Amino acid sequence: MLAAAAMADWDPFAVDEQPDAPAAPAPAAVEAAKTQDENGEKVVSLEKEDMNYVSEEVLRRLKASKPWETPLDPKPDLLWHTPTCTLADWRHQDVKVEVGTGIAYVIFNRPNENNSLQDTINFGTNDALYGLHERKEDIRVAVFTGEGRMYCSGGDPKSWQSNAARLRGEYVEGDGTVANRCVEAKEMSPEVMQAATALQMRAFYANAFKFGPVSYGQLCAAKQWHTWYTLPQFTISLVNGSAMGGGVGCVCCCDYVIAVKKAYFVLSEVKIGVIPATISPYVIAKIGTSNAKRFFCAAENLTAARAKEFGIVDEVVDNMKEGHERIKEIVKAISEIPPRAVESYKEIVAGTSGVPYGKALVHYMCRKQAMAADGKEVAEGLAAAAEKRLPAWAEKPIGFEKWPMVGVGSKNQ
Repeated sequence: MLAAAAMADWDPFAVDEQPDAPAAPAPAAVEAAKTQDENGEKVVSLEKEDMNYVSEEVLRRLKASKPWETPLDPKPDLLWHTPTCTLADWRHQDVKVEVGTGIAYVIFNRPNENNSLQDTINFGTNDALYGLHERKEDIRVAVFTGEGRMYCSGGDPKSWQSNAARLRGEYVEGDGTVANRCVEAKEMSPEVMQAATALQMRAFYANAFKFGPVSYGQLCAAKQWHTWYTLPQFTISLVNGSAMGGGVGCVCCCDYVIAVKKAYFVLSEVKIGVIPATISPYVIAKIGTSNAKRFFCAAENLTAARAKEFGIVDEVVDNMKEGHERIKEIVKAISEIPPRAVESYKEIVAGTSGVPYGKALVHYMCRKQAMAADGKEVAEGLAAAAEKRLPAWAEKPIGFEKWPMVGVGSKNQ
């Protein structure tokens, strides 16, 4: 039953309420009927008056918001995680952070477990992503790399096994993986709790009757990739070794990818029937639909050179030392670009990708152009050019006093 109280909070298109638009009257409470589908599984069917109410409510919201007139804003929603560490007060050990002048290195640090993704890696990565969003004014480049022989082997199987054990009623400490749990997660802030509840409700009403409920963990995974993809910094993935499954998602969420020639890339989980759905938008954006069909469906194991042909990798280097040297050259070029311009360019790419040319796209592009034209950076850039001097943002070169040469001198390199 879609009760009136629940329907009052239901917002399938995540648009603001329109107080001047009268809401359709809610239907009388009718108990939902249990039926069976063609496979004999129980499903919940809505009464006709409930369905009519839902249809009327959707139409009312569409007419009030007119979402077809303006593309959705690509900026991330940051009300899904409550950070514990800042970049200046970093305490995680399974994810390390090094901060220099205008640059930060985020380093996966579970080399003995091939930097597989589980609770401590995800927790540390989330804190790093939030820290980078907070410091878009002074950190202009973010580099993601890893210690050890692999960049990231994807989800840790031990965490999946521990989830199965919990379902059997067994006690499992942490998430069952080998990790350094030196930082305890904070309780959700009231704002995050409210946003999380609303997100789960929208996901439930949108999917539960057809596909079954979606867990908050699954929703957070999708939010994590979008938060990564929309970082305001120019992001570089320095791939120190092979990337599998979710590790490919880590690579494809970055703007530029440098890989050592010994690295391989594969979505191996497809072989056991697990669909890499939450990373798929970012992988497809990198390699296109034709390559994606083959990469996803055949679980092809790509060499670094082949991954470059697909578009996952931008350049291949012999070793990590050469990779760090290339990053130094790239950040030198980024030093000359206004920080806000980099962020705006990334927003334009995210906001226009896949959007058909039309009224909505023209409006979006003009709005972005107006925002950039009114910026202080434009005035400073013009003044610097007229006075034949460096603009303020280029006076301090991006870099480190002592560069964190991750992977250099390792027996794995």
